[in-house]
Amino acid sequence: MEPIVLFGIQFTFSLVAYALIAWWYGAPRLARLPREAALVPLVWIHAFRIVGGTILAPGAVDSAVPAEFRTMIGYGDMVTAVLALIALVALRRRMPAAIPLVWICLVVGLLDTVNAIIQSMRFSVFTYPLGVNWVIVTMYVPALLVSSVLIFIHLRRPSTSA
Repeated sequence: MEPIVLFGIQFTFSLVAYALIAWWYGAPRLARLPREAALVPLVWIHAFRIVGGTILAPGAVDSAVPAEFRTMIGYGDMVTAVLALIALVALRRRMPAAIPLVWICLVVGLLDTVNAIIQSMRFSVFTYPLGVNWVIVTMYVPALLVSSVLIFIHLRRPSTSA
C-alpha cells in the first residue's frame, strides 16, 4: 500500500473517532460549563504539541527528510504549545487577556497545522521513514483538529463565567 494511502486511511479513521467522541461525550459536557472553564481541557490538548518537537531529535525521522521541513514543523508545534500554556495560565488566573490569548493560540495552531499539511505534501514526507512521528501525525493531529473546532465553538459563546 502506498504510504500516502495508508496515511489517509489512518488519519481519516482517527479524525472520525475523535469527532464522535467530541460530539457524543465532550461537547454535551462542555456546553454546561462557563465558556472559560470549557476552554481549559480543550487548550490542554494543544499544550502537548511539544511532542511535535520530536521531529527535531536526531534519528527521530530519516535523515533524508529535509531539514527545512523538520525545523518548520518542530518549532511551529513548540511555539503553539507555549502559547497554549500561556493561555491556560491566563484562564486559570481569570485574566482579562485569557480569551484573546486562546484566540491567538488557536489561530497560530491552525496556521501551523495547515502549513504542516501543505509542506508534508510539498516535501513528500510520507515516502520517508518517520518513526514515531507517523503516529503523532495519524493519531494526535486529528485530535488537535477536533479540539480546535471545539475551541472555536466555545470562543464564539458569550461569557457566562461566575
